Amino acid sequence: MKMVLPTLAFCLVVAFVSVVSQTWAQETKPSVEFRVSVEMVSLSVTVFDEKQRLVTDLEQENFAIYEDGVRQQIRVFSKENLPLRMVILLDTSASMGRRMELAQEAAVRFAHTLKEGDQVKVIEFNSHVRTLSEFTTDFEKVEKAIRETKAEGATSLYEALYIALHSLSRRRQGDERQSIVVLSDGNDTRSLVTFEEVRELARKTDVLIYTISLRGSKDDLKKQKYSDAKYELEKLSGGTGGSFFAPGEVNDLADVYDQIATELKSQFNIVYVPTNTKADGAWRSLQLRVDREGAVVRSRIGYYAPSM
Repeated sequence: MKMVLPTLAFCLVVAFVSVVSQTWAQETKPSVEFRVSVEMVSLSVTVFDEKQRLVTDLEQENFAIYEDGVRQQIRVFSKENLPLRMVILLDTSASMGRRMELAQEAAVRFAHTLKEGDQVKVIEFNSHVRTLSEFTTDFEKVEKAIRETKAEGATSLYEALYIALHSLSRRRQGDERQSIVVLSDGNDTRSLVTFEEVRELARKTDVLIYTISLRGSKDDLKKQKYSDAKYELEKLSGGTGGSFFAPGEVNDLADVYDQIATELKSQFNIVYVPTNTKADGAWRSLQLRVDREGAVVRSRIGYYAPSM
């Protein structure tokens, strides 16, 4: 790109690449600074084999990324376990009653599996949505917040998700990932926002959503309200690159949280600069492929381009 500069000014155009957390800058007298922002697309990618086992031995050349059908060039590839900003959402409605203690224990154990430096926020939802702990790296504070929960009231699931999404950035900050892990035992009965509003907000963010439904048994799913709730949670997590879980018993929760922790530690991190540079705010569909027979790739399905 060519740029005409004043005779007495010489500036270095600075490209900000948030994913690799590096900024190059140079200034000369007089002190005039020009900056150009390069829009990067960052993806957290999980790969499974045909037996649903995690695949962790792939390299950059094994991946191909397509945006609206056009292949993109990968600029950054990493298998490093990047820092994490996570919101733990806990259903504390009255129906959780006898499940509450086991749910607390499983969530506490999960929080302690995260690595030093990861940031966690705890939000409970029943008839209302309440933040129990702001983002912190102190997992003892997280544990205390989780153990404070009590089962009562209705289920404001969508409202809780909406608030959690707003508490995270639209774009990654530096080289960190963003995630929400939500546990619920039923369908939404209270929220003022709809599932579609939550889903649309999720599409505008770079947040992995992991959903856990305690109403996934065959008997529960015979009821339309639980079947609909399962479908919505699956769609929400699948569209962001996260996973949906439906443990048969509350006793299985610890294993589910362990699976989520393992997935988060086994992801590939991929960055590219889109060939489509239009700042039109349009939806861009993404497709990832790997050259491993039987492999299933999980990542977000698209993003909104920036707008002027």
